[in-house]
Amino acid sequence: MAAPHLLMIMLLATVAAATTNADETLVDVPDPLSLEQALGFAETHPRVRAEQAATGSALDLPRAQPLYLGCHSLAFSGARDNDAERDVAWSALLSSTDAQRLEITQRFYDVLLADLSFARDNEAMAVAFIQFDRAEAREALGQFSPLRTAELQADYQLIRRQRAASEAAQRVTRAMLATAMGHPTSLPRQLITPALDTSTPESMDLDTVVNAAIEHNPEVKTLMQGRSDAEQALVRMAVRERALELLTRLQLLQVIAEQARSESDWRDLKLDESRTLYELEAKADLGFSMSQQTKARRDEQETAFCHALTRAELNALQGQTP
Repeated sequence: MAAPHLLMIMLLATVAAATTNADETLVDVPDPLSLEQALGFAETHPRVRAEQAATGSALDLPRAQPLYLGCHSLAFSGARDNDAERDVAWSALLSSTDAQRLEITQRFYDVLLADLSFARDNEAMAVAFIQFDRAEAREALGQFSPLRTAELQADYQLIRRQRAASEAAQRVTRAMLATAMGHPTSLPRQLITPALDTSTPESMDLDTVVNAAIEHNPEVKTLMQGRSDAEQALVRMAVRERALELLTRLQLLQVIAEQARSESDWRDLKLDESRTLYELEAKADLGFSMSQQTKARRDEQETAFCHALTRAELNALQGQTP
């Protein structure tokens, strides 16, 4: 007969195996992961299954804010900070599946933005370290003051701190994407940047969007079903307000995209100039120009992500697949 402690170990092992999330053992998250593949996990997410199976009020736990991608804040620069409800893609006006698809999309873009932010800060730290290192060498020769060296060291340590935060954000954003897909322990390592349509969409009329939402959006239909005239009017106003904000955001993002593109083009030319001066040994700011180019590309990509996400939100509001 097995010893009591051995029986306990076997029992604990059996319980642990039985309580393991079946999805985690049966489904592998692709690596590299595309946005289309990530969206394929939406319908089986526990949040979606719980809402579809609920007979009363569904358990609706809060979702974490994205770390980087806040499209409302980007578009409406100067608006009040920490507007959490407006800076997320999901909403109470959408079905659980569509809301989950939009969350996955925003989390996916957030990971890509985290990677670009790390690249920006990594290059900036390298530049700051070279400047500080040279200052120390010149101070030893009596060519630099200790005050200037200390200033450059402080600058380097500040950027080093930012780089550490960006590196940590790469893991956090991946964890939030994994959770949005319903597989919190399967953090995707490599993501495939999707080909985004950055063309200007056909002019969408506000009333057309609102009417489409009322006619085709299943969640809006449910909200209006069996309601009084006053309650239905409130739902219509909520839909109209959301549609207006999304349409206005698209227009603003077009302006931001032009500015970001102009900045990126200028940084490309500035890098070419710095390379020429570097080769002639006339100037040594090549690293700085490279880091600024990386920053401009990151900002340009952020605008493209917000443009694509906002269009997906408009599609979902009108009852189309986001």
